[in-house]
Amino acid sequence: MPRTVRLMLFALTLAAQSLPGAHGSRLAARSSAAAEHPPVTGGDGAACTTCHDEVTKRRVMHGPVAAGRCSTCHVVGTVAGRRRVGLKAGASSRDTATLCITCHEEIGDRLKQPHRHAPVAAGNCTACHDPHGSPFRFQLAADGNRACTSCHDDIAQALAQAHVHSPAAASCQICHDPHAAEHPSQLRAASNTVCLACHVDAPVDAAVIDQGLFGRHPPADLDRLARTGPRILLDPSLLSGHPTIGHPVGGRPDPNEQGRTLRCASCHNPHGSMGAKLFRFGATGVSSLCVRCHTF
Repeated sequence: MPRTVRLMLFALTLAAQSLPGAHGSRLAARSSAAAEHPPVTGGDGAACTTCHDEVTKRRVMHGPVAAGRCSTCHVVGTVAGRRRVGLKAGASSRDTATLCITCHEEIGDRLKQPHRHAPVAAGNCTACHDPHGSPFRFQLAADGNRACTSCHDDIAQALAQAHVHSPAAASCQICHDPHAAEHPSQLRAASNTVCLACHVDAPVDAAVIDQGLFGRHPPADLDRLARTGPRILLDPSLLSGHPTIGHPVGGRPDPNEQGRTLRCASCHNPHGSMGAKLFRFGATGVSSLCVRCHTF
């Protein structure tokens, strides 16, 4: 065979091997040839941890793991004739919600809310929580706000500003439900209601906190944050009166965001900003903020 023909055939062979279908076929072949799980003598305790001892060494452990009840979530079965350890309730490693809510029923109820955290909506509970355990509260993948800001870069940037909203610095979940909520941005109440719970010029009613506006697991210093926040004066409707008498804070269209209603966050960044009063738009003083809407 002429050398030129051999080179052409060699090039065609390489091209065929680089095609996505061919690559996928090789991966599938390797996957099907993967060694099956060794025989197991049971689905709990030492039958699992003799090999998987690392899952028992986390500081905060999932209840079934701590109790050695691996079979609460896992089942041994066969796939393509090979022994595999899978998840119950038809769950997969990327969609565990159907399994998780069999125990965490309160989360299942919240999944019916219209505004859901994207990983929650996809059923991917393990995007935020380690199913076995972690060094952090709620088996989170990172500590506190870092569990959120590892994905929400814009919030991370706001929290790095010179002036940060105290509740935002303490815990994202003070204002936001991490799973789902009735209100946009998974706020625990209509946007101004969340703000006014701390900032309206009246003593904060402890019952507001007790009734769960700020979640089932509020930070220990929430009471202090709520009682020491700066106060504003509003008229009885709570729709106007700040920063001057008659100035609206709600109930009117937002001149800077088409389709949205004027709200506290129209002027203030609820996370952090370069201005001392958390002004938006890079404003460092009242005048530079006001001219966003008011021209003379």
